[in-house]
Amino acid sequence: MIAIDFWLQVLVLALLFDIFFGEPPSSVHPVVWMGKLINFFVSRAPAHHRRLYGFFMAIFCTGAAVSGGMIITYFGKGVPGLIIAAFFLKSSFSIRMLLVRALELKKDLEEKRIEKVRNDLRTFVGRDTSGLNEHQSASAVIESLAESFVDGILSPLFYFLIFGLPGALAYRMINTLDSMVGYKKEPFIDLGYAPARLDDLANWAPARISLIFILIASVFFGKPFAAVKTCIRDHNKTASPNSGWSMSAVSGALQVRLEKIGYHVLGGEFKDPQPFHIRRAVMIVALSSFLVITGIYLIGIVPLIQF
Repeated sequence: MIAIDFWLQVLVLALLFDIFFGEPPSSVHPVVWMGKLINFFVSRAPAHHRRLYGFFMAIFCTGAAVSGGMIITYFGKGVPGLIIAAFFLKSSFSIRMLLVRALELKKDLEEKRIEKVRNDLRTFVGRDTSGLNEHQSASAVIESLAESFVDGILSPLFYFLIFGLPGALAYRMINTLDSMVGYKKEPFIDLGYAPARLDDLANWAPARISLIFILIASVFFGKPFAAVKTCIRDHNKTASPNSGWSMSAVSGALQVRLEKIGYHVLGGEFKDPQPFHIRRAVMIVALSSFLVITGIYLIGIVPLIQF
């Protein structure tokens, strides 16, 4: 069993990797490897019994991630083990890339490069961006920031706190499965059923916990009471059982209307967001992320369950 101090060092080093280096090259990115494993199974999916196949695909891929984390944990010793563990933990979350991309979109909106914004948004949000205006584009960026705080930062670190590196990697595999095959349309409506449900389950607790961190961050960069009020009222308006929590909390904190046309409206009583609201959303997510990492470090019991 590796000492607790080792895992706190892993956490800090992983954060430094993220801040100073961002995402590693795709050739050595563990999430890219996860995607290749998923594609291997998808390419061999049968024409029938696809829901059952999707269930076993999710179990096998998640098990592979857990096994990898356990191997790294078992053999991780000294400085080499610290660096390897930190590298893999960093791959499970992404703070710098999320915030930098949001600020780049903010700058393009301010400079009225709406076509560039629409094009860049395609890789930032899961919706048709071709007809979005300035306010709708700002709304899409803020929603993505809020949602990604949960599935890109809080959730993997939540499972790292409980299960160590295997937990963080297992969550990242589950979320990658959902992003690749968890669509409610063909050809993934059956194949992606189990991965989508598994992702909903994995994000259930972190999504609700996110309100605590956004509330604290809103004391400095928004309206904390409005964040709580809007979250309580609007969190169930989204198609996802989880994404509405952080998105509606940020909507209230910034007092802006967030709309996904044809799907939901959060904070309907507020005004449409402006580009400067993106920067405030970045500050809320940045501080919330710092609070998550600081909280884990202060608890000092990483992981609660060791393999």
